[in-house]
Amino acid sequence: MIKGIKQLKGLPPYGPMAISFPKEWGKKGQEGMVVEFQTDKETWVGNFRQGLGKVDLVQFHPNKSNAIVIAAGDLWLVDADQHTAENILSWINQAIEVNNPEGWIFSLQDLAFARFGLKGIIWRTKRLSWDGFKDVCIENNNLVGYAWDLSQWCFFEVDLATGNSMGGVYYDEDPEVLERLHKEALEKLNKKRE
Repeated sequence: MIKGIKQLKGLPPYGPMAISFPKEWGKKGQEGMVVEFQTDKETWVGNFRQGLGKVDLVQFHPNKSNAIVIAAGDLWLVDADQHTAENILSWINQAIEVNNPEGWIFSLQDLAFARFGLKGIIWRTKRLSWDGFKDVCIENNNLVGYAWDLSQWCFFEVDLATGNSMGGVYYDEDPEVLERLHKEALEKLNKKRE
């Protein structure tokens, strides 16, 4: 069980070598985001390859047993007891903490959004913008804001429970087949409407 996590300023000059993620990258002797993990049994250090996004974040996973590390936009799911990490999202350039359920909404390259929670990625929207978002906030269980369409800002909203979106640049299209909605939440919503 993870007890503590913290970002370090660099690789420690003494003690056991840091474990690099991914392993192949670590063989090149590079330093990325360096994070210390404290478990019931030990303390160890991870060295995470950085992505091309803008966000750095080190937090407990909503399950309280694992951790998440975002290293320059690359999201790593860390099992501190097993000394393993899996890169599950890239190009994160904004993280919005949310509750019910606990987790985050991530802006993916200012083009789409994903919600992360207890069970991992809960949903992912289709592409909503050509190149950027502005005035993004949470209102009445929706993520709302404006998406850029090359000449103007277009309003969008995303249901926080399902990931279903309206507005933005692509309206009903999903040309890149990115959208993955939360099926259980959609089923509950449809039953309420009947």
